[in-house]
Amino acid sequence: MICDRLNATPRQCLGWKTPSEVFREKMMEEIGQRPYPQRK
Repeated sequence: MICDRLNATPRQCLGWKTPSEVFREKMMEEIGQRPYPQRK
């Protein structure tokens, strides 16, 4: 539960994305897909 909460908290150092979003984006890049539209 603690890990889920920490990974769902947006971080300024990640451009206000959550660690989970960044991890998913990196993993999807490895297989050639974009998981989310780019944030501005």
